[in-house]
Amino acid sequence: MSHRISLRVAFCGVLAALMLVVMLLGTMVPMSTFLCPAIAGALVIPVVWELGMRSGLLLYVAASILSVILAPDKEAAFLFVFFLGWYPLLRPKLQHLRRKPIRVAVKLILLNAALCAMYALLLFVLTMPDLQAEAADWTGLLVAGMLVVGNAAFLVYDVLLSRLSDLYVYRLRPKLFPRHTS
Repeated sequence: MSHRISLRVAFCGVLAALMLVVMLLGTMVPMSTFLCPAIAGALVIPVVWELGMRSGLLLYVAASILSVILAPDKEAAFLFVFFLGWYPLLRPKLQHLRRKPIRVAVKLILLNAALCAMYALLLFVLTMPDLQAEAADWTGLLVAGMLVVGNAAFLVYDVLLSRLSDLYVYRLRPKLFPRHTS
């Protein structure tokens, strides 16, 4: 029993550290405000497959707290907290919606609600001066364009999460955990 608990703690700890490293890389690589949280969020997939949803949720919470505290790029950290960190946990449940248009609409509504809540918090509550200066130059057309591009990028990310999950289950999992696969 203690072997199983230590495996769970070690596996989640290593992935939490990897998620944090990816989030910290966001400050070193230009234009990675959206890419690094997306990669970090995808790292929860093996935990959900091996240890279950509860462990995946705890990993998300731990990585969220650490990224908000330690990551210099707060916009990326909050993007992880508000959407890209928990979406890979919710995605398998959303895939059970039978009609694809409804499934896509629900996913896009979740994305846009999370983005609106996040930017409202960052601009009006936490008042980040750099982001406020950048937002002062935004026009309605620019915001609409960013939302369209963001929604399209999210749909690509959603397909990539599916492919990454398949890659993990069929290629990596049998090599990493040979006793757990059939």
